Formats: sequence, structure tokens, C-alpha cells
Amino acid sequence: MEAPLLLPVSTAAASSSSVNIDDITVDAVPAPRAASSSPSTQSIVFRVVAVIAVACASLFAQHEAAKGFGIDVVSAGRAPRGDVAGRRFDLFLVSNGRAERILQYASRGVERALFPDASFPRKQVRRVTVRMAGHNLTAGATVDAAAAPGEYVISLSPALLSSTSTASADAVAAAVRRAVARMWLWDGRGAAPERVTEAMVEYLASAAAGDAAAEAAATPLSSPSDDGESRCISAPFLRHLERQREGFVARLNRAMRDRWSDAAVDAALGAPARHACAAYRAATPSTGQDGPRRHHAG
Repeated sequence: MEAPLLLPVSTAAASSSSVNIDDITVDAVPAPRAASSSPSTQSIVFRVVAVIAVACASLFAQHEAAKGFGIDVVSAGRAPRGDVAGRRFDLFLVSNGRAERILQYASRGVERALFPDASFPRKQVRRVTVRMAGHNLTAGATVDAAAAPGEYVISLSPALLSSTSTASADAVAAAVRRAVARMWLWDGRGAAPERVTEAMVEYLASAAAGDAAAEAAATPLSSPSDDGESRCISAPFLRHLERQREGFVARLNRAMRDRWSDAAVDAALGAPARHACAAYRAATPSTGQDGPRRHHAG
């Protein structure tokens, strides 16, 4: 009589156990979700790698930019026997790395003046070669574009190495600064007036040296009989305008990138240059080289 009563209990237990198993099976279904997480993980890894790659490329670009341009100093070792200038060139400029240092310092000073920020386009300068010219040069040093784009050659006159005095060393440094200034300057595709480019070269060379006295002593490049602002075009006048409107020389150089216009000086100054010239000449009636006199109270 009691045995049949046990059967429903057993059946119920089996039924209950079956339900529980089904529930467990249903709960275990999220396995595909784990599989679907794999593409998401790959996507995250790919993004991280991409960010790292971009960061590395940026750091490399900054490193290359910081390096500036390459410098080669050609020894005069093959100079004819008895060539004193050649031996001095090797001894005082090549063997001790001085020529390279002079070039680096000169370029830093000129670049600061011409390219205060990224809005001022630079020339492409990849490599500069310094060598001694085979004959004396009137300008002391010349700079010429090499065959490859962005490469320049600075040739130093042997006359600069006529002695081992401090004056001779200073003359070499000044010649290199002028050559570097000319290298970085835009010239309106060759259309800019020589008086403008020469005045800018003298201004930049003196500014790179931090030598205000040398800049003030620069001679005017136009005839006293000229009319208008051409009488004022000189390194001291450019310095005067730079004091009036900071960044004037950099803006003028930028305006000379693609073409030359007589209005370039006015645009860089933000006012008619003839008025500034007239005031400058009135303040310095003798030579126009000392800049406007300052009046002191008392």
C-alpha cells in the first residue's frame, strides 16, 4: 500500500531535477557572447597600436626637425703646397669643429628673426657645405644652391684667413652670418631690389651676432640723391622699423616669398613707409644712420 505512494514522489523529484537541469542549460547559453567579445578586443588593440604608431611618428618628426640641417665642412687638405690659408682653414675651422659651431649659431639667430612662428614659411634647407674658395672673394663669403634641392654651399674667401688674429676670426664669423642670412631669405623669386635684400642681410647678420654697434655702423645702400624711402633702406633703418613694429623684418621676408611688390614694405609695416622714412631722415639729417634721437626730460 505504501509503495505506490513513493512513485509520485520519485517522479516529482525526477521532474524537478529535469527542470533544474534545463534552467542550468539555459543559464550557460551566453557562451556565444564570449566569442563575440573577441572582435571587440581586437578592435581595441588595433586602436591602441595605431595611437602608439602615430605618437612615435610625431616624436620622430619632432626629433628630425630639432636636428635642423646637416653640415659638412670640407677640408682644404688638397690645397697646393705652401697654401697658408688652406692650412689655417683646416687648423682653426675644421679640426676643432669651429666652422660648424659658427654656422649653427648664425642660423639660430637668423631663424629666430625670420621665423617667429609657424605662419612664416621657411626655405627647404637640408644640408650646408662649408669650404674654402679657390680665390679671394669681394664679399668675404658666398652662398650658392647645390645641385640637390635644399642643399647649399658656403665658400669662404682665403683672405679671411690671412692671419690668426682675433680680427681675422671675427671676420670669418661675420662672413658666415651674412651667408647664412642670404641663404634663409626669400627674394621674390629674384625680383626683390638688391638694396632691400642687402639691407636685410646686414640687419640679420648683426642681429644674429647680437651686435647693435655693428648694425648701427652699417652703411646705406642707396645714393644720397635718391628720393623717397629708398634713401632710408639700410640695416639701421630696418632696425628702427623693427623697434616700431615687432616682427617687421619677418613679415617683409614672408611677403617676398613668391613675388616682389613695392608695397611689400608698407604691408609689413602696416603704414606707408615713406612717412616712417621722412621721420627717420628728419631725426638724423646728417647720415640717417644713427636712428631718431631720443629727447630726455630735464
